[in-house]
Amino acid sequence: MKFITTKTETSLSDLTRQVFDIQGAKTAAATKQAQAALRKANPHLGDRASLPAGTLVLVPDVPGVSAAPLQSLTGVGPEVAAQLKQALAGAKAVLTRSVASETQDAEASVSLVKSRELIKFVKQAPELQQRLPRIADQAKLQVKQIEAAKAAQLEGLAQLAKDLGSLTG
Repeated sequence: MKFITTKTETSLSDLTRQVFDIQGAKTAAATKQAQAALRKANPHLGDRASLPAGTLVLVPDVPGVSAAPLQSLTGVGPEVAAQLKQALAGAKAVLTRSVASETQDAEASVSLVKSRELIKFVKQAPELQQRLPRIADQAKLQVKQIEAAKAAQLEGLAQLAKDLGSLTG
């Protein structure tokens, strides 16, 4: 994933020419595709006619369009560093809420499978008796997988924060 920061006020068209190497017969179509990808990857750009200096921009990969060589991110300014730290904090908060919700759902499934009412109902439907233990096992496995994924994602976010620290240091 590549990021740039606009050095001066610029238009989306100029930004597109700056970050993508668009040449050849279908330049107009490729430019339109690249601009659409930039807008989609950067919802904070909105429908602005021009982007102010210092705007942080994610440069997405666009199939069939080559990226231009980008500026180095060494010596990131304090405004960009603050935006990136805020984005990392937001990502961590979303991850935490998502994991809590998924864990709650899986634990509710485990609890439901153990409920007396369901067990009583299943005794009346023999075809469900074999499925109930499998459902419980699957829910327990899901809780473990959620925790493992959370750990990996938190580790990735920590590495991003560390890398950001080295860019601003």
